[in-house]
Amino acid sequence: MNTADEIYSVGRLSKIIRQLIEDGLPYVWVEGEISNITLHGSGHRYFSLKDQSALIACVMWRTRNTPHFRLENGLKVRAYGKVTVWERGGRYQLDVQSIMQAGIGSLQAAFEELKRKLDADGLFALERKKTLPEFPRAIGIVTSLTGAAIRDLVWGFSNRFPPSDLYIIPVKVQGEGSSAEISAAIKTFNRSGLVDLIVVGRGGGSIEDLWAFNEEQTVRAVAASDIPVISAVGHEVDVTLCDLAADVRAPTPTAAASIAVPDKDDLKNLLRSKDRQLRISLERTVTLWRERIKGIENSYAFKVLLNRITDERLRLDNIAKNIDDHLSRKLTETRRKIIAATDRLNALSPHNVLDRGYCVARDSSNNVVRDVADIKLEDLLNLTFKRGSAKAEIKEIHTIEQ
Repeated sequence: MNTADEIYSVGRLSKIIRQLIEDGLPYVWVEGEISNITLHGSGHRYFSLKDQSALIACVMWRTRNTPHFRLENGLKVRAYGKVTVWERGGRYQLDVQSIMQAGIGSLQAAFEELKRKLDADGLFALERKKTLPEFPRAIGIVTSLTGAAIRDLVWGFSNRFPPSDLYIIPVKVQGEGSSAEISAAIKTFNRSGLVDLIVVGRGGGSIEDLWAFNEEQTVRAVAASDIPVISAVGHEVDVTLCDLAADVRAPTPTAAASIAVPDKDDLKNLLRSKDRQLRISLERTVTLWRERIKGIENSYAFKVLLNRITDERLRLDNIAKNIDDHLSRKLTETRRKIIAATDRLNALSPHNVLDRGYCVARDSSNNVVRDVADIKLEDLLNLTFKRGSAKAEIKEIHTIEQ
């Protein structure tokens, strides 16, 4: 400890005071009313917090999170920060890290702070939201197996659109570890490839009950999902960060089914309506073409064409008749020639000669003997008659002089 006669410079004393204050006081929450607020051109905010008995200077540097409300004189707030000493000015001040309106609970403050952070990261941006499938083949449900939410979801999907298969991963929806289970279930569905739509939800409750759907782990899992996600948390008045990050927010678990899938009865009615429209359209088209065809039939150009076709048909009939007549004449002439040739052949036929009493003589080589000079005594000849044949030996030869 310094002696009583030790002399301090102002700077040294200020440093000691600063060290004692800054090292001795932790980060604190301070509640008071804003006064003397000044927004500097650099972006820093200077103001005071006061109550009935005291006042403390405050500074909130521009690098701190911007509050979601407007800072103005007379507003009662809670500021979180550390007491620091400004040596040159000889005064202490509260270096404010974050600020919220007085009366808002710590969970709400955490909600707003995380909301600003995730919004800055782009998790709530409209352009990153995915379109829901029109007719989902399979739907993954992430919720608790106890409570009304699971019953409402299963009933809604089964009643509205039975073709969709439902896969359920049961999770804790509040309490310690619930956020980890919810985010793990979302990732499991993404890896499985079983579903093309995910519904995350639970029934209503207080902000504490719904807090698992406000935790950063849950919200980032919803935003990172490659499969479209519907958030169906609580009642319509309950808005969670999961709702903001999801591709679509359903006001209640029951409403999720009406958003995710069409109603089978509505589809049937739509199909009936489309069927009637198609039938009417088809009938109108047929009627229109029938009238057009009748118009073509009655038109001058079509009549000229029909006359031309009739003339051509008559011409073809005449050509066909001429061809038939020509073929008939040719056949008659050919038949007559064939008969004449047949008669001539018959006249020359050896069989007809044999009918008149003649025979055909052949030598041993089966050559026809036409002249007596072709044979000699004792030759054997084969004689062919009309009915049968005989062998003859030459005994005599008589030659006729010409």
